[in-house]
Amino acid sequence: MVYRPAVTTWALWRQPRCVIILILIIEISALAMPLALATKTLTNSDIGLAALLAALSITYSLLTRRWERARWALHKTTKPPVYPNLLAAWGLAAAMLLPVPLAALVLVAASAADWSARKAAGQASLYRHVYTAASTVLAAVAVHLCAGFDLPRLAYYFAAAGAYSVCCVAVIALAVAASGEFRVLRVYVRIGSYRLDALTAAIALAQVELHSVHFPLLWLSLPATIALQRQSMKAELRSASVETVSKPMSEEAWLIAAHEVVAALPVAAIMRIETKAPAAVSAVAQIQAGCDAIGFLGKDGLGILLLDCPALSADALANRIRMALRHQDIEASVAAAAKPRDGQCLDDLLAVCEAELITREAASRSAKPLRPDS
Repeated sequence: MVYRPAVTTWALWRQPRCVIILILIIEISALAMPLALATKTLTNSDIGLAALLAALSITYSLLTRRWERARWALHKTTKPPVYPNLLAAWGLAAAMLLPVPLAALVLVAASAADWSARKAAGQASLYRHVYTAASTVLAAVAVHLCAGFDLPRLAYYFAAAGAYSVCCVAVIALAVAASGEFRVLRVYVRIGSYRLDALTAAIALAQVELHSVHFPLLWLSLPATIALQRQSMKAELRSASVETVSKPMSEEAWLIAAHEVVAALPVAAIMRIETKAPAAVSAVAQIQAGCDAIGFLGKDGLGILLLDCPALSADALANRIRMALRHQDIEASVAAAAKPRDGQCLDDLLAVCEAELITREAASRSAKPLRPDS
């Protein structure tokens, strides 16, 4: 057996040569530039602010790990590759308030804490995560260069936010282009893809203002960013049903999203639909458009995730879907389960649905008249 060092088995080396060269250039630049710009003497105030911003970003990652995993699962299947990074709420603030070396340390700490959510179920590769972190460090360098133009305060705010976002997107777009996926680049020029980035930048700029007023008020950015993430996640899950007619979520993505969301919400529900009729996907999507996330589940099944849906509403919705499918002559079996009535996690709810499906199948068979002997 030939021994191969672990470094030779990295997924990075399986990429095209031009991609590998680009990644190495970006990461070496992200390492060298903060060191080259380390000309300012660090003060205790700088170190304390860096520690606070790093603590806020790490706390955010710890508190929102489940939601981030669900968001990654959703984007993996149904969403374009522009993935808003809400950690920019502290990354941009660090780039504007701190010397570049300290800002880079804050960004690296935030990225390291975020890795546990990104690696869930193989949704991210380590070399991609490191590359993304390098893009944020280069974005911090771009913000530092904007500060050197001696702009008016408001103009500097817009320039810094724009430079940070453009640099992050440009570095990612370069990797996409190097890998040959040119058709994907159209997504990066859609203004609507950056709504969440603009809101995140607003939180960062608010921190810059609060820093000059009262230092401890920066903690307000944590609940604001968590609230933004929760609302955006719910909106993305509900908007995913619009695409369900042509592209339901994969089973893997739906299970990850459902598992994390059910665990995070105090009230949630799921439905399982067992059917072999191809028209069932379109019919269910029309009934539930804009209200849920629908994905494949099992060989002949669909799973529906219902956000903030109590047990009575889930049961009523299941009855409505049964009647609608029956009206369209689609043979299907529908079961619903809700948290906290039927359990506290997705596995509990799936088990309750499975038991109900078995009971309904047995009742359906016993109700059918037996064929007389010939």
